Amino acid sequence: MRALFAAGLLGGGFVGVMGFLHTPAGRPLMARLGMSCPARKVTPAQAEALRMRGVNALRGTGLAPARPALGLALDVAQVADVAAWASARGLDCASKKRPSLTFTCTGVPASALASAADQGTIDELTFAFAPDGRLVGVDSLRRTMTAPDASWLFGLIADDLAAQLGTGGARVGEPTPAYLAGGALHTARVQYRFADYLATVTAMNLSGRVALREQYQSARGS
Repeated sequence: MRALFAAGLLGGGFVGVMGFLHTPAGRPLMARLGMSCPARKVTPAQAEALRMRGVNALRGTGLAPARPALGLALDVAQVADVAAWASARGLDCASKKRPSLTFTCTGVPASALASAADQGTIDELTFAFAPDGRLVGVDSLRRTMTAPDASWLFGLIADDLAAQLGTGGARVGEPTPAYLAGGALHTARVQYRFADYLATVTAMNLSGRVALREQYQSARGS
């Protein structure tokens, strides 16, 4: 398992692997690897500063023609708005204050979202907020998809983003069923980088099943 984890880091899967390790499914693995998460000691202001450091390293130069985030408005929606949105859809959600304020819903019907990928169930849907209460990130995770289903859904999401943002997204890997099923940590990714917005869709083979993650972030400062 340690060798597999190291291979994932060396193979360019760091972001996806670390993201998986911080999900409920991945935390037991992180414990087995002897890893702990220092994020619980970080304040919300420090967490937002760290997020912006990462954003600044990725952001592009032009403004995004749109900023899709599964139907939510980045930098506009507040905690109360997201809570009301989730309540209206009968979603099972919980909030967490550290390292930054997040609102996480589990077992979310994809049909509840404003998305082209409106089929099936999202295992975990997380909303992240800046210290001033603005919604700055929306992250969805489907953990255990088959390669054909993940490939089809990846293509649907990528086509929808291309229609709204253009065809300039940077691509890594092949989102085909054969490639995604071809080995552990086989990864396909499309990413858009604008001065005010980041969007990333990642499909990664984890233990023979494919995890599909959508990440939408504000790249605006406070």
